[in-house]
Amino acid sequence: MKGGVLLARLLRFLKAAALVALLALSIASPVAGASEGPRYIFLFIGDGMGEAQVKAADLYSRASGRGELAFAALPARGRVTTGTAKGAVTDSAAAGTALASGHKTENGILNMDPSKTKRFVTVAMLARDRGMRVGIVTSSFMNDSTPAAFYAWSPSRTELYEIGKQLADSGFDYFGGGGLSRRRDRKGDGKDLYEIAAAQGYKVLRTAAEILAARPGEGILASGSAGALHYEIDRPEGVLSLAEYTRLGISLLDNPNGFFLVVEGGKIDWACHRSDTAAMVRDVAALDDAVKEALAFARDRPGETLVVVTADHETGGMSLDGEIEGSAFHAVFSRQRRSNESFDAEVAEMRKGGRGSFKSMLPALAGFFGLGNLSGEEKEELEAAFAQSMKPVVRRTRDKDYNRRYGPYEPLTMAASRILARRGGVNWTSFGHSGAAVPVYAVGPGSEYFSGENDNTGIGRALIHLLP
Repeated sequence: MKGGVLLARLLRFLKAAALVALLALSIASPVAGASEGPRYIFLFIGDGMGEAQVKAADLYSRASGRGELAFAALPARGRVTTGTAKGAVTDSAAAGTALASGHKTENGILNMDPSKTKRFVTVAMLARDRGMRVGIVTSSFMNDSTPAAFYAWSPSRTELYEIGKQLADSGFDYFGGGGLSRRRDRKGDGKDLYEIAAAQGYKVLRTAAEILAARPGEGILASGSAGALHYEIDRPEGVLSLAEYTRLGISLLDNPNGFFLVVEGGKIDWACHRSDTAAMVRDVAALDDAVKEALAFARDRPGETLVVVTADHETGGMSLDGEIEGSAFHAVFSRQRRSNESFDAEVAEMRKGGRGSFKSMLPALAGFFGLGNLSGEEKEELEAAFAQSMKPVVRRTRDKDYNRRYGPYEPLTMAASRILARRGGVNWTSFGHSGAAVPVYAVGPGSEYFSGENDNTGIGRALIHLLP
């Protein structure tokens, strides 16, 4: 029996080594004497990142001169189904639970079964208990569903204060990126979550200088923002990027016993909910920059490092026209220099003043989105949206057609964003999640587990199986 197990492990190892040799980024193949499985495991999650989002971001990246997405070139590739225990369309809580624990649940639930009576153990908890260091990085807020899926149990993802307290109790070594949401409980008599984390031994760091000065040896909670991080398209100079939080995590977690690091590109999902193609492609590139940090580490630890990149679900029901070409795609979306969320403020200011006219708004649309030379149909669509945006929110008629066109967002912003998208060959069909399969990419020992067709629970089970 023992010999058979060893033989099976050896075969898996040899297969993984062969896959690594194909990597275009020239990560070295495992060397003689290397361990059978990974000692250092990276899991990157592009929240809301379907296959169309990856293709669009790759088109933009190549045309911008940045080059192809590094993670899209990884040798092991597959497709992942994302349904819940009973439904076809998941939320981040149920999907995060599957990726973290290998178990299905229902939307809104974190690491508990649909009856909310049984708790699941996550790969991050197991890694901690086996003596590995554990870190979580996100561009969303730290007690949002995807990061929380690795350290918390909750019957409801909305219980942010209770989830945040579990972060402080997790015993994980590093949290980096966005801040903690709902820092005090709704009753108003609870301690601040940062105070609770500090009492549990975490060093709470809030400025870029403090964060970059962090050193190994104590728990680090590095929150560079009060809430989520900026969209990459909006990130000011001097504000830390997702890649910088990842690089810091590597330096803090690196040790002979290994580590498990989760990195979430959470703002990809936010952009997709808002049909914001320009922001989305830049946030996918920001996630890719973080992946490059892991690949650089892997080149120095041949045969010991597994890098997995996937998504929890697809957002927006996005598709691409078949004839879209990279330079034309880039020309359309490079004109937008800020997230469409920031355009909402301009619309609100005009509505507040009660002095706006559609004609006076046209220069703003041209300047922000690059929407000049409007066709008659485009102008009609924008004028109808403008009329809705100038109404107080409570006076808008939110019928089926309104919700199909604008969802819960600012009508003029959504109309402009979708016109821009169509000009670039992008179609957004929803303001929510879809049931589409998502991609997975991997390299390193154990990467063969992520090839081909899989379910999101298979990702979680494979990660648990591969823990040293």
